[in-house]
Amino acid sequence: MKKLDEYLPYIFHKEELLKYFDNQKQLDYWIDSRAKNERIKKVRNGLYVFVDQNGFHSLSRYEIASNVTSDAFIGYHSALEFFGLANQVYNEVTICSAKRFRNFVFEDIEYINKVEKNFTEVTEYKRQNVRSTSIERTIIDCIDDVNQAGGIEEILNALDCIRNLDEDKLLTILNSYNKIYLYQKTGYLLENFKQELKISDDFFASCKKKITNQLKYFLKNDYKNLCYHPTWQLIAPTDLKSRIYGGH
Repeated sequence: MKKLDEYLPYIFHKEELLKYFDNQKQLDYWIDSRAKNERIKKVRNGLYVFVDQNGFHSLSRYEIASNVTSDAFIGYHSALEFFGLANQVYNEVTICSAKRFRNFVFEDIEYINKVEKNFTEVTEYKRQNVRSTSIERTIIDCIDDVNQAGGIEEILNALDCIRNLDEDKLLTILNSYNKIYLYQKTGYLLENFKQELKISDDFFASCKKKITNQLKYFLKNDYKNLCYHPTWQLIAPTDLKSRIYGGH
């Protein structure tokens, strides 16, 4: 079975190999022998990576995460990291998947499952062998759940680095969630970066159409100074950008 080693991907599921063997027992023996000879390393039940003679592999944490299930993709702060938009790199990766699985630790990185049924703007980056939310979806998701983003500072610093966002993609994502509060938060937050991100008035008009007269609070525990923003029906920070680069 030496030839099998040569054309298998660097990361593989045990069940995918059964077709190469006469029975399950042969496959189990092959897996056990490769593990004992330190040719493969177990990531989690049924998932393995090939390693070199020194016990190392060439896969990134994001590539491993994208292969945990057939529909897995990274999101939230992990996606910010992947795009180089995060201030901090955490020792955890958020894996979105319609399939529920137990969180696990591999090489001191915790892989955390978030059950997700919305696959709008999930993109495969073939060069890196990674599936991730697009930059637009990542920003919307982080606004939707600031805690999953690592806090408002991470979102603001990411937006400060981005030079444009695709308005059509943003609206497609917002419409897929269809949550009034998310339209409010997104409109308010992105309006603060309107010039930098080259977002037109039409985008904000589309968001405003979805808003009712229901008043909401946003980031009330993160900022000392709040005020009423009538356009978005929000009581939100007076100076949102003050938190960029560690401000207050």
